[in-house]
Amino acid sequence: MDSAQETLLTDRQRYWLEHIQACEASGKTVAEYATDRGIEVKAMYAGKKVLVKKGILPRTHRCRFQRARVTAPASDGSWRVQLPNGLSVIFSGAVDARALSTVLTTAAAIE
Repeated sequence: MDSAQETLLTDRQRYWLEHIQACEASGKTVAEYATDRGIEVKAMYAGKKVLVKKGILPRTHRCRFQRARVTAPASDGSWRVQLPNGLSVIFSGAVDARALSTVLTTAAAIE
C-alpha cells in the first residue's frame, strides 16, 4: 500500500490494517491473533472485509461461483462453457470433476 492510499483511510481502518498486517507477520491464524490480543475475531474479519473492498488489501480467496449461461446441448457429446470474461472451454468425453473445476477456475481468473 502506498502513502496516498493510507491517507484515505479512517483512523479505524488504519487500526484494522495494522492488526491485520501484524497478524500476517506473526504467522498465527486470525483467531489465534485476535484471542491473544482480546479482539473479537468477527470484528477483525469485518475490518479486513472493508479494507479488501477499498482495494487496500488483496482478496485472499477466489470467487467460488461463476455465472454460466445454458445453451442448446451439442449433439456430438461435447461441452462448451462460456465464461463471463469471454473465454470458452470446450471438451468432450468423460471429464473428472476435479480437473474440470481446476480448468474452469483457471480460465475464469484470466482477464
